[in-house]
Formats: sequence, C-alpha cells, structure tokens
Amino acid sequence: MPQTDIIAKLHTFPMFSDLREDDLAALAAMVTLKQYPKGSFVISQNDHGSVMYLLVSGRVKVSLASPEGRELALNYLEAPSHFGEMSLVDAEPRSADVIAVSDCEVLALDARDLSAAIQVQPKLALTLIATLSRRVRGLIGRLEDMAFHDASHRVMRVILNVATASYEARGVPVVEGLTHYEVATLAGTSRETASRVISQLAKDGIVATKGRRVIVDLFALRDRIEGD
Repeated sequence: MPQTDIIAKLHTFPMFSDLREDDLAALAAMVTLKQYPKGSFVISQNDHGSVMYLLVSGRVKVSLASPEGRELALNYLEAPSHFGEMSLVDAEPRSADVIAVSDCEVLALDARDLSAAIQVQPKLALTLIATLSRRVRGLIGRLEDMAFHDASHRVMRVILNVATASYEARGVPVVEGLTHYEVATLAGTSRETASRVISQLAKDGIVATKGRRVIVDLFALRDRIEGD
C-alpha cells in the first residue's frame, strides 16, 4: 500500500491528527498494514506477542474462552481504536482473544519501534497510559456490577457505557452495531433479558430503537441506573 494511504489512515486517530506530514511519514514507516477477515483471530490468548494494533476499519471483540468452550465477552472495539498494548508494556503473554467480527484493517506497531514512535508523538505514551487506566476502571466497575447488581442493572450499565463512549467520540449517544445477544454477553446475562430491558427503556422514552441502532438519553438512563 502506498505510504500516503497509510498516512491517511494514521490521521484518523485523534492522537496523531495534529502531527506534521513529515512526522506522520516517519510513523507510517514503522507500521505494517494487515487485513483480517470476519471471524479470524487477530490475537490469541496466552500467545507471546510484541505488537500493538491500531484498528483503522472494522470491529473486533475482546473475549476470554474457557477450556469447555464458554466465552466471556469483555469488550467490542470499533475503528479508530487500539489494542494489544499490554504485552508491549509488561512482556507477558496475551491476556485475551481479539476476534474480528467484521472484515478489519489494522496497522501493526512492533515493540522495537514503540520508543521511536513515542519520540515522534509523545501523546502516544499518555494515550496508552490512559487506555490502561480506563480499562482497569472498567473492569473494577464490571466486577462491582456482577457482585452487587442484578442483570437488568448490568444491561443498562452496558448501554450507558457504550453510548457515552459514542457520544465522546462522535457526538451522538448511540449503541450501534451491537446485537441484543452481544449486549447480553457484555452484561453477563441472557439475550432475552437484554431484549426485555431495552424494550422497557424504549417504552419509558429513555432509548429509541431503529433497527440495530439504539439512541440513548444519557441523563435519563444515568438517573434510572442511580435510582435502581
């Protein structure tokens, strides 16, 4: 792929959007474009890895699998986002599977080039730290919900978190591209429960559903959760 196309893909990431063209060109020389078809593993749990990924198109699922084949979905990520940075920081095996749930394109950055990339864009280091902190906080919140709240509360929390992230990234508080089953797996409950909760929220005017798009009144949903 021409370097100009890779530069254009890097420019879609907020942490790189203010870089000069020569700095973007330097970063473009450090990354490798890879494509993954729907259903393929980008990262496998327990593998040793020294690469982080910048998701430039498509959507991936971060999940854990038990020896019996049961799956726990941890998160769904859409472009532009990044993943796989933990193994660059601590040199430990991969902590989860990352599976393409649509055809995906990623830019792979090797650990050997991370220091050079940070010299080009110091914001990268801060972004990685912020991401790790946010994911730890998210895990703590999820454990709290599992321990102290029922399934309905957990479904509402998932919807609030996804819609809030959408609002911060795109200015629209929407849950888009997630099926009721996927919402349920994130909440640790059944698809029927997730559908029932979303239907009730729609009846109460807290969300509006249009196909697989759920537009959320963030303030009303936050009030409902706090009063739950």
